[in-house]
Amino acid sequence: MIFYFSLGILILTLFIFLGASSLGRRFFNIGDNFYKYIFKYFYFASIIIIFFILIYQSFEQYQLWKSDNLSKYLLPPYVNINYFFKYVGFRFFGPYLISFAASILLLFSLNRLNKKYEERFFYSEEPQIAALAMFLSGWPGCLFYFIGLILAYLIIHFLVSFYYKFFLKIGPSEVRVSLRYWWIPMAIVAIIINKWLVGLDLWKLLKI
Repeated sequence: MIFYFSLGILILTLFIFLGASSLGRRFFNIGDNFYKYIFKYFYFASIIIIFFILIYQSFEQYQLWKSDNLSKYLLPPYVNINYFFKYVGFRFFGPYLISFAASILLLFSLNRLNKKYEERFFYSEEPQIAALAMFLSGWPGCLFYFIGLILAYLIIHFLVSFYYKFFLKIGPSEVRVSLRYWWIPMAIVAIIINKWLVGLDLWKLLKI
């Protein structure tokens, strides 16, 4: 359920960012701040919905254990309820608590850099999009998402700098490389790959 919800939100965000936002800027004179707040609401709404889904999954897990002749002994009155809370905490909530913390750190860092350098490195809506993508990637998806972004940035920066320097004769200090169009696609790839790599030993070590 969360897999499809995350993909749906990211695809909708990508559609708004690439399609509707371009039309809005062109025909309706809608500024960047409007889309900045839209993606901000997407971010907070996604957090609330994801955790509601996790609560529902926990309830379903409780009912499943309760109805089974063996697993019912893992619930009160046979054992303390803390055992169940620890299980769902690690199994369901843990991955998104980690990605939530990572998204908050990323949002704070990008906003601070934007303010300090007057949006030299990131467009105004990028921090919100980046935080949304980081959160929806979960754990360990957000780790590979972050690594993928760094590699993508380095490769793009090298290629763009090479082109500017040898073809346009522009120095590296004048080149601006943005991940503006990469935050969401990289997150979509990370979420899909997460479904494929669940059987790998490295993936199992990173999962909570």
